[in-house]
Amino acid sequence: MAPGRLFLLLAVLAALVACCLGSEWHLQHSTGRQHAAARSWRRSGSDATAAATAWRRVLQEQGVAPAADGSKRCPPLSKEIFQRRARNNTVMVAVMNTAQWDFALNWRHHVQKAGIDYYVAAATDAPTSRRLAELGEPCFEQIDEETQKLGLAWGQEGWRRMTWSKVFLLDSVVDYGFNLVVSDVDAVWFKDPLPLFEEHPAADLLFSHDGTSSRNPPGDSGLEVGASPYYSFNTGIYLLRNNAATREWAHAYRAFYDQCPNGHDQSCAYEMMRTQGQVGDPHPSAPRVSSAWNNKIWMGILPASIAMSAHTAFVQRLAKSKRVQPYVVHMTWTYNGIPGKRSRLRDMGLWLDPPHYYSNGSFVTVDLQLPETPADFNRWNENEDLISFHLDTIHHQLQQAYVGMALAVAAGRAFILPKFTCWCEKIWYSVVRCRTAEAQDMPLPVTCPQDYLFQPGNYDDAPQQHGTPLTLREASFLHSKRTPAEVKDSVLTIQPSAELDCSACVRERPAGPDGGGPLLLVPPELTDAQLLPLLAPYTRYRVWRLSFEGVGGARRACRGFAEPAAAEAFNRRMEHITTNFCCRRAEESPRYHKEGRNSVQLSMMAEFWYEGGGRTRESDPGVAQW
Repeated sequence: MAPGRLFLLLAVLAALVACCLGSEWHLQHSTGRQHAAARSWRRSGSDATAAATAWRRVLQEQGVAPAADGSKRCPPLSKEIFQRRARNNTVMVAVMNTAQWDFALNWRHHVQKAGIDYYVAAATDAPTSRRLAELGEPCFEQIDEETQKLGLAWGQEGWRRMTWSKVFLLDSVVDYGFNLVVSDVDAVWFKDPLPLFEEHPAADLLFSHDGTSSRNPPGDSGLEVGASPYYSFNTGIYLLRNNAATREWAHAYRAFYDQCPNGHDQSCAYEMMRTQGQVGDPHPSAPRVSSAWNNKIWMGILPASIAMSAHTAFVQRLAKSKRVQPYVVHMTWTYNGIPGKRSRLRDMGLWLDPPHYYSNGSFVTVDLQLPETPADFNRWNENEDLISFHLDTIHHQLQQAYVGMALAVAAGRAFILPKFTCWCEKIWYSVVRCRTAEAQDMPLPVTCPQDYLFQPGNYDDAPQQHGTPLTLREASFLHSKRTPAEVKDSVLTIQPSAELDCSACVRERPAGPDGGGPLLLVPPELTDAQLLPLLAPYTRYRVWRLSFEGVGGARRACRGFAEPAAAEAFNRRMEHITTNFCCRRAEESPRYHKEGRNSVQLSMMAEFWYEGGGRTRESDPGVAQW
């Protein structure tokens, strides 16, 4: 234990004993402040109360506050906490709660990795306060126990209040005089944003972009060209330069909560910042900085290439195409709630999973058979042609994954998602040429993120209701630096093959020129009861990679489950895990007789499904009427 901490502990214990026994203790090794605290305990007429108060004060000054049960807690908010953490008079702040604790840990990991050492966390509930204090993190309490009771799903009042929690915090701390970097915890920082203050001295506020394109030419990492308060900016990531104007703005923003009763913090910021009839004037010395809020504030917008969303980072790869280095990615433009955000970070290799996630267990994956992209596909203009091509191809891929998932479930292995290919985006307000309206130059196809196809929160929930739980790994799993070589290098390719005219034999072949480990030919159209005994000698391989080349497609590869009950439970899970494609444009649907099908529920069983007893049933043709 460090000497200062030891002396502090001795001072506290001595003072408590003095309080209880009335003894005159002289603390020769205490610091002056600790000695003064001890003297105040001895002098107090209300010994127990005074001792507790003084003890709490001393520990709070050390950055830790005891709870009523003696456990550590974050101290109350104070300017001193910010003074201790500030660098270049700047503090990064993030609001943390129990509901998103795993995101808080992920945020903390990447902030520290980026060398950002001037952050402070606001704990909005008691468990988070205890966790942060136990970790020794710089923190303070901003308790709001009511938020979770009001519901945290998108659109619920608790969720709305949670989005405003950063604004409440801003109102509380802006008068301390520090520049602030405000960050949501569903973000990953790659670089220290401090240089942005120096690079853009004319800007009072720098917001991240909430769009899916950038007008900046390649190589240009400056502020967004032509930005104004009427641009889509995001309040999950922004920088505030502390001055009289921003202090006034921060307090007005907090007051706007009651004037904007149905909006979250971002939509209300739009309403507040966009003064009617004023587009925003460019700054005289910085044309990419614009006036806002009745011309009281100068604001700039960080382009979506350096302050990225999940869309511009993963789907568009905008930083790469713009040849710039990003500062941060924020998990906006994702689907299916918190599990969707988590899965997108896993897809990007940015989620902090424990080592055993990568090293333990055995796995199954599939080699997808993909169609050729038409040579002129990116010149197609008819939205419905692109959508129909995408829905046909994505359902064919999902059907192949269905077969691989069946093998994984039957063998008790986790399933590694293949790299799905999307020929169309997923956009809640409808696609234009299968893209967002402002990203028409983006080439297709793209790699599908999980949340375009699946409900990641539905993989293993409520087995009695939704069937056999499914353990999954992301498509990037075998390419991760965290996955050990003993997993990556232990691959067996299993290929159902029409070459074999037996039902209980296998044929081994050495690894091909493309790697993938040795090749094992097995008879096609076997049930799990027939296939698994043939694979028993090969369980030493950590990864089974299923190939359909030997039978021309997934339909003839296997016959699923011998037991009808197992097939029924598996199919219930398959019906539960997929999400929807979204969306056709409402004005176009009648032209193609697609009324009522602007949003299309995806299916793992669009072509066939396992019935049990070795029977495979063709899917109802109506299923494919998308």
